[in-house]
Amino acid sequence: MRLGASSRVCRRFEAARAGAGGVERRSFRRGGGRGLEQQLDGRPRCVAGDRVAAVASDRRGFGSPHRDLDRAPRQLLLLLLLRLGSAARMAGSYGVQQALLALILCSSFLLGANAFDFSLDSSSFTTDNMILLGGAHLTGSENGSLSLIPELPNNPQQASGVAYYHAPVRMLDPKTNKTASFSTKFTFHQIPESYNNSATDRRGDGMTFVFSSSSTWVGGAAGRLGILPLDQGNTMVKLFLVEYDTFQNSINRDPAFDHVGVDTMSAVSEVLEEVQSLGLNFWTGEQVWSWIEYNGTSKVLEVRVANSSSRPDSALLQYTRDLVGVVNEQMWVGFSAGTGDAYSYYFIDSWEFEIFGLPAKKKSVSVGLIAGCVAGGVVMLVIIGLGVLYWIRKKRREAENVQAIEDFIQLSGMPDHFSYKQLSVATKSFSETSKLGEGGFGSVYKGILPSSGTAVAVKRVGAESRQGEREFLAEVSIISQLRHRNVVQLMGYCRDGRRLLLVYEYMPNGSLDRALLHPSSPEHVLSWERRMKILSGLASALHYLHEGWKQQVIHRDVKSSNVMLDDEFNAKLGDFGLARLVDHSKHAETTMVAGTYGFIAPEAIGTGKFTDKTDVYAFGAVVLEIATGRKAFDSSRPEDEMSVVDMVWDRLKDGKLISVVDKRLDGKYEVVDLEVMLLLGLICSHPDPKARPSMRQVVQVLAGDAPVPPVPLCKPSLSFSSGGLAVTLRDLENTRSTSSASGTFTDRSSSTSASSFLPNSSSFFTPKQGR
Repeated sequence: MRLGASSRVCRRFEAARAGAGGVERRSFRRGGGRGLEQQLDGRPRCVAGDRVAAVASDRRGFGSPHRDLDRAPRQLLLLLLLRLGSAARMAGSYGVQQALLALILCSSFLLGANAFDFSLDSSSFTTDNMILLGGAHLTGSENGSLSLIPELPNNPQQASGVAYYHAPVRMLDPKTNKTASFSTKFTFHQIPESYNNSATDRRGDGMTFVFSSSSTWVGGAAGRLGILPLDQGNTMVKLFLVEYDTFQNSINRDPAFDHVGVDTMSAVSEVLEEVQSLGLNFWTGEQVWSWIEYNGTSKVLEVRVANSSSRPDSALLQYTRDLVGVVNEQMWVGFSAGTGDAYSYYFIDSWEFEIFGLPAKKKSVSVGLIAGCVAGGVVMLVIIGLGVLYWIRKKRREAENVQAIEDFIQLSGMPDHFSYKQLSVATKSFSETSKLGEGGFGSVYKGILPSSGTAVAVKRVGAESRQGEREFLAEVSIISQLRHRNVVQLMGYCRDGRRLLLVYEYMPNGSLDRALLHPSSPEHVLSWERRMKILSGLASALHYLHEGWKQQVIHRDVKSSNVMLDDEFNAKLGDFGLARLVDHSKHAETTMVAGTYGFIAPEAIGTGKFTDKTDVYAFGAVVLEIATGRKAFDSSRPEDEMSVVDMVWDRLKDGKLISVVDKRLDGKYEVVDLEVMLLLGLICSHPDPKARPSMRQVVQVLAGDAPVPPVPLCKPSLSFSSGGLAVTLRDLENTRSTSSASGTFTDRSSSTSASSFLPNSSSFFTPKQGR
């Protein structure tokens, strides 16, 4: 949580200075101690410690022009203390600053401000700051992402889950009947039951962002979304919620597509908007950002959603709603989700919340309270010596830590260290025109190093990342030691305070997904020879990571957008932000669900465990993308063609395997190589990890030194047994040489059945020769 005492003091003081402006929205940034009152774009700003708060204009018109007039004496006291704090800060006395901070806090108590905010993510969600009810839980033993539905082996069907922030928020002033204003931003993702099984469309009903008058309330499952009551007339709880609905319940008058709605006590939304117009689906497993803002004065609610961290200019949903009568003075805020016979897992990855705009409760200030505050200040002055001692020890530890880091850098053979100024100049101050792309761990920019004129790709780690400095340097050290022609080379890094950046070699042909799926013209469609070259390079890179280095590297995010292409279209695997190291002598296994929908192995969804075989699964999906020219998962296609893995397996079953080839190749490919590529992609994407080959076997197959392992005729389930039919490359060759009257693999009534392709149809077999 970020609840800075100095920041809150500045907020109260600025509200008083604004006069008729009332309570305002403010943005905070770091600043120096150049005096209390400074000019920032013509606006006064306030310094408390090393926090600087810019006094923004009153955009919402909150509050009364007279509400702070009776606080002038206390504001003057606060002004005096802030001046003393600024002077103490310039003097560098840590103990004096602590004593004055205590006096400031006492004065802030007398001033009685009412703003409240917090910020949580997967490293700070805990059972101490969250109330978890029903199926809600944390993904880790002590902390982690917030999961709202029980996960297997617990039953996720007909389930409800609610998670409230541990402390209530003040939503209503009963004396004035004025409602608070609030704003929240959170990220979430949903993993449906029907993952990689497009033949059935099974997913949960949806989730909500909710205010509840009870911290123990859990609602019904399914269309009640875990929070709404089964019988509205028999409950005293008050609810106000924004739903993110993914299932069409006709009784709730839901539309056919995913939508956002505003509900109170009924599952029938008062107003709703579909997200299809934004090109979004809540249930694809991709992370979704949402912003909700409510103005307590104008009574306007705005909801925004996006598939990136950039806040949309326009609201998806705008609704005028007076919350008087809907909310109590105190409400609990949080999230809920519900499932029916079909289910999804709902995860809240991060959450920021702020509430403001109500006048503070009147407090009777007694002489005893004032005396207590003064006494507290005296006590703090007495223990200045202890504060100074603590400060000296802290500085000593920081110096030792810096020295240890520098020694670590020298001993680890680290790459070049760039200054932030160098990289800012190289990327034109990280301008939008220099941006190459954006991922889950930050943005990537093209830069030209001024000293050498070398083109580089600069990855700026996102501000939301909780990676510590030592962990960042350790990751840099590891990546810098990887040496392979098909792994992107790390040229350097930058560590400047909390700003962490990585500098990679620049790939002029961009990423594989862009070159494969979005060529600039028909002439730039990847040729068959280049596709085979890219496939072999990627396989070689993964073989090196799994078996060729001193420790096994599990990449955990293999996908076409992380495969870069140099000027000769050599494949180079990059983005090791999710990678993990495992000793070869130990069982290779990491936890925490990561990756991208369409590339995550089925067992990783259920268990959260990643191994080298989950990398193999993702490699198989990339192989099929290369062969078909289609995305691994495309929600815009018909249901039976959304998953490229399922689609190719269906064509194999129908005897039409070659029909999936990318039509843009215009027949310019080797049929045998195509069959090898498709069968290899299927066996690598086998639902059973034990049936997948190692990357060593994959490299041997692509080199022609080994045959493709037998591939099941139909896509197996996770309980697959090796006693079923299988297809090999020899079978496909026999099929091409057989007359068209022989029928398909699955036509058991014709003279040529699936078993006629196999020497022993009761079990798998391996051809004696390769392709």
